[in-house]
Amino acid sequence: MSDLLIRPARPGDHPVAAAVCATLGRPAWPERAFEERVDRLALVATHEGRVVGFAKTHRHLEADGVAPAGHYLGGVVVADQWRRRGIGLLLTRDRLDWIAHRASEAFYFTNEHNAASIALHDRFGFRFVTALPTIRGVSADDGHALIRLYRSALAAPGRRPEMMAP
Repeated sequence: MSDLLIRPARPGDHPVAAAVCATLGRPAWPERAFEERVDRLALVATHEGRVVGFAKTHRHLEADGVAPAGHYLGGVVVADQWRRRGIGLLLTRDRLDWIAHRASEAFYFTNEHNAASIALHDRFGFRFVTALPTIRGVSADDGHALIRLYRSALAAPGRRPEMMAP
C-alpha cells in the first residue's frame, strides 16, 4: 500500500475521525486527542489524503494501583473497509518507536476478549501482567469482562528488533 501515509494527527483530522468512529458504533475521541503535545503522540493513517485510521499514546505520571506510571498505547481505530491491511500494525510500530525514544518500556490494556488486539501486541513483545475489573478507570463490557494489562520492554532507538512473525 504505497499510497498509505502515517503522520502526526492534527486538530483538523477530528471530524473525519469522528465519522469513522460513528460508522463503527464507537464514541468519538475528543478533539484535544488530535492536538500536538510533547507528552503523548497521536497519529493518523491516510490514503489519498483521507483519514482511514488513527491511534494515540498516553503518559501517566503516577501509578494507579497495579498499573505503573509510564507510556501507554491508547486506542487504535481503523475504518471498517481498511481493516486487516496492516494499518493497526503500522500505527502500533510507529507509536512504539516514539515511546522508545522516551522510555525503556511501554504498557497497554485491553478487554480480555479482544483477541485481535492481544495478537497484534504480542507481535511487539507485550506480555501479560494482570487482569482486573478496572484499570485506570476503564472497564470492559459494562463491568462484565476483565481488563488485561500488558508490558513490553523496548530496545533503544536504532536497535529495535523487528516485530515477531505471526
